[in-house]
Amino acid sequence: MKHLYLTVVYFCTAFFVLGCSATKEYALSALEPAKVGLSTTITKIGIINENAASEKSAYKTRMEQLLSAKNRQLEKVGIEAAIVGLFNELQKDQRFDTIQLILTEVNESKGLGDTIDAIAWSAIRDICETHGVDAIFSLAYYETDTQVSLKKKAVEEQNMLRQMVKVSGLEITLETLIENGWRIYDPYNQKVIDEIVFNEQITATGQGSNPLYALENIEDRRETVSEQSTQAGSLYGRRLLPQEKEVMRDYYVRGSNKLVEAKKLTIEGHLEAAADLWKMETTHENDNIKAKACFNMAFYQETQGRYTSALDWAEKAYAHIPNKRAFAYLKTLENRIDQSKIVQEQLQRSRLSASVELDSN
Repeated sequence: MKHLYLTVVYFCTAFFVLGCSATKEYALSALEPAKVGLSTTITKIGIINENAASEKSAYKTRMEQLLSAKNRQLEKVGIEAAIVGLFNELQKDQRFDTIQLILTEVNESKGLGDTIDAIAWSAIRDICETHGVDAIFSLAYYETDTQVSLKKKAVEEQNMLRQMVKVSGLEITLETLIENGWRIYDPYNQKVIDEIVFNEQITATGQGSNPLYALENIEDRRETVSEQSTQAGSLYGRRLLPQEKEVMRDYYVRGSNKLVEAKKLTIEGHLEAAADLWKMETTHENDNIKAKACFNMAFYQETQGRYTSALDWAEKAYAHIPNKRAFAYLKTLENRIDQSKIVQEQLQRSRLSASVELDSN
C-alpha cells in the first residue's frame, strides 16, 4: 500500500511539474541560406550526364539476365528524368542567362567520394568553352540495385477450358535502391563546388505460376522511377535557393496574470493581442516579470520577421535577468539576422531576368 501511495505521489508531482512549465514551445518558419552558393560570375549553365552504364557479360540464370535488362531500362528512364528535373528547376532560377542540356562523351563515373575528379579538368574546360557556359552541373552517378525475394502464393490461371482457377504459384518482390549523385564543376577555378548523393527505394510485386511469369507480371516500375528521379533532379536544383524550415521557439507563460492570459491568446492564434499584454508587462515593477515580458516581445517580433527589433527586446530581457535562456536567444537572433542578409542576397539574385536554351549538339 505504501508503494502504491508513493507511485501516485510521484506521478501527480510529475504531472504538476510538466503541466506547469514556465515556457511553451511555438513553431515558426525560417528561411535558411541555400546549401550551395555560386559566384555571381556564373550565369551560363551546362548540364551533362557523366554516368555511363556498364552491362554484365555473363549471367547465372535466365531470371538474372531478365532482371538485369529491366534494371538497365530503369536506369535509362531514371537518368533522363533526373536531368529533366534539374533542367526544369534551374529554369525557374532567374539568375542564369543560359541553361543548356549538353550531350557529350565523358569518362565513366564510378561514384562519388573516392574519385572527385572523375572528369579531367581540361575536358570540363573544353566543354565549357565549346558551349559557352561558365559551370557544369553533372549527373555524376546513377545506379540501381535490386534485391529479389520469392514466396509461395496461390495465383489465378486459365485452364484448358478457359476457366480461371487457383493454382500453386509464386509472388516475387523487387526492392530497388536508386542512387543518384550530382556535382557542380567550376572549370576556371578547378573546383568541385558541390557534390551529393540521393538515395531512394521502391518496391514492386508480381505473381505467376513460376518465377519468370511472376517477373513478367510485376507492376510497371518505370513510372515510379521516373517520378522519383525527376524529384531528385528538382531537389538538387533547389539546393541553390534558400529553403524554408520549421524552428521551435520558447515563450514565457507564467509569472503574472497577463502572461497566463497571453498564453491562451497565443494558443488560439491571437499573437497580436498576446503581444499587447506582453508589452504592458515590460514596465512591471518586478524585474523577473519584466524580463519574461521583454523575452516574449522578442519572440513576437521574430514571428513577424522583424529580427532587429527582436534582438533589441532580447537584449533588454538579458539586461533585466542575465540567464542562459536569454543569452541563447540573443545568439540565435544574431545568427538569424546574419542568415537573413544572405537569404535576401540570394533571393535578389535569383529574380534576375533569364533566357533558356536547349543544346542537343
